[in-house]
Amino acid sequence: MIGILLFEETPEDSPLRRYAKNVLTAATRGRALVEQILAYSRSQLGKRVPVDFTHVVAETLELLQGSLPADIRLEARAPEPPLVVIGDATQLHQVVMNVSSNAIQAMGGGGTLRVALESADLVVERALSHGSLAPGRYARLTVQDSGSGMDQATLARIFEPFFTTKEIGRGTGLGLSLVYAIVTDAGGAIDVRSAIDQGSTFTIYLARTEAALAAAGEAAAALPRGNGERVLLVEDEANLLAMAAEVLARLGYEPVPFSDSGAALAAFEAEPRAFDVVITDDVMPGLTGMGLATQLRRRRPDLPIVLVSGYTGPTPTGQALAAGVTELLAKPVLSRQIAATLARVLNRTA
Repeated sequence: MIGILLFEETPEDSPLRRYAKNVLTAATRGRALVEQILAYSRSQLGKRVPVDFTHVVAETLELLQGSLPADIRLEARAPEPPLVVIGDATQLHQVVMNVSSNAIQAMGGGGTLRVALESADLVVERALSHGSLAPGRYARLTVQDSGSGMDQATLARIFEPFFTTKEIGRGTGLGLSLVYAIVTDAGGAIDVRSAIDQGSTFTIYLARTEAALAAAGEAAAALPRGNGERVLLVEDEANLLAMAAEVLARLGYEPVPFSDSGAALAAFEAEPRAFDVVITDDVMPGLTGMGLATQLRRRRPDLPIVLVSGYTGPTPTGQALAAGVTELLAKPVLSRQIAATLARVLNRTA
């Protein structure tokens, strides 16, 4: 919530806005990555929409740059016009992040990481080390390191789940297997070249498309505003509670904040009709958000309840609905999402 407020309240031309956007992007990607890994374990595919792969690569490298060791130099090259591919932006972000991170770790003694994105048109079928490509138009991402390299036995196993050459505690063996699953699910292929003491080169091919890009952001329409409705706000983290209350007040609502779910329930029981809507965090000590929703719903079946959770997969969603939750929001939550959700559950046009 702090990162969201900083981003939304900082002027467009301020460097702080870019830093806040990176923090917010990382938080959103982190949440999505957990969902992607769970989906991968259930063999579920990601979304299939037009994605500006050029932007995904640039965004990922900017995040990596901030944590790059001082003895490693990054050289990046990408085309000016966007290369559009069909896929899932979060999954493609993970492809770039995992392959680049793997390359950085291979250069323990320092070196150069070279990342290049370009178009590639194939007129005949091409066989790669891991897959083959039909003739067509592709976006080609090359990640090259000057690290320790790999022997042929290791090369044959790098995409196996849980296979890792790193010492215990430094690798799970899932990074490259996730890369392979994402690329092949998207209809792409990977070529890997490496030799001991000569570094490694990963070349990833994804089919290009001429389809129009999905909207990069929501229209800058005015946010739906409240009319002084009282919001029972429950969040055990004091800083987040204060920030959420500030957002609600700016949107035209009257927040009634509680850092303790038991105290919030007691206040509600003392005056059940004093609140128009409830926004509660899910994971809290003592009475959880779902438990609170169940208690509130028993006393007032008509009360709109919005649950904020770190994960909104099928199981938590079903449990939340069964507990009486009206809508479930996934962290991090933007002001626009809060405004639209409250307008919706209070039966106004969002």
